[in-house]
Amino acid sequence: MAFLLLMWVFILFVVNTIRADLFGRRVTKEELVAADERASSIHQGGLRRRKGGKSPPTKVAITTGRASGTSATLPEVGQEIILGRASACELDVDDDYASSRHAKIWHDDEGFVVEDLASTNGTYVNGQQISQPTRINVGDVIRIGRSQMQLEA
Repeated sequence: MAFLLLMWVFILFVVNTIRADLFGRRVTKEELVAADERASSIHQGGLRRRKGGKSPPTKVAITTGRASGTSATLPEVGQEIILGRASACELDVDDDYASSRHAKIWHDDEGFVVEDLASTNGTYVNGQQISQPTRINVGDVIRIGRSQMQLEA
């Protein structure tokens, strides 16, 4: 009897682990608020948008999180890159709260756009959760799970 109980506990543990890997974990409101406050302090701490003769962004770089320092080249006009935990993503966001295919960034004639791909925990731009494609520029803070990233020139 004890063996069957132990086997069921093991099976439930494995199923929960697989579910968390496939769909990510839910982020509590407190964790979201804390991450937004960190994003605001980073954004206000000297990272200003350049006006006028600014150079266009060339890469998106993870600034906070386990994959901090990782970056990906931004796509050409008409192309896109996928952000998430899957190995097939152009930018691997090593974050337990990110979905396998969490968001995408594409380039159109006017600039770069980020879109959430129906992720579990959502995608945030400058502390605001996005529900539709949102235009982004150099200095904007994109948050996926606990990781934050920015476009860089």
